[in-house]
Amino acid sequence: MAIIVRPADAKLKKRNRGTGKLSTPEARREYQRRYYQLHKEKAKEYQRQYNLTHKKKAHGGRGKANFNCPREAIRSTFNTSDIMHSPVEKTLKILEKIINGERLFTM
Repeated sequence: MAIIVRPADAKLKKRNRGTGKLSTPEARREYQRRYYQLHKEKAKEYQRQYNLTHKKKAHGGRGKANFNCPREAIRSTFNTSDIMHSPVEKTLKILEKIINGERLFTM
């Protein structure tokens, strides 16, 4: 009698007997795998664009000399909720920046 060694994930690839269909968790895993393979390039491009527009916080060295690490202002737009949900003084500053062309306004 021969000993058959199965890979660790053989249990995951086991199909329901006779029907040839995957169980619900297996079907979900398969769907997610296929979806990822189809949209991998789009996801990578999105991540590239995100990394270009969202800078990471600057980390300084040790000690008090390197304590002050200000971050750059990255956002270049305001939207309607920014204006509607801000106090009056801040709303005026936002509108001034939009009018002066320092920031853009999006709907």
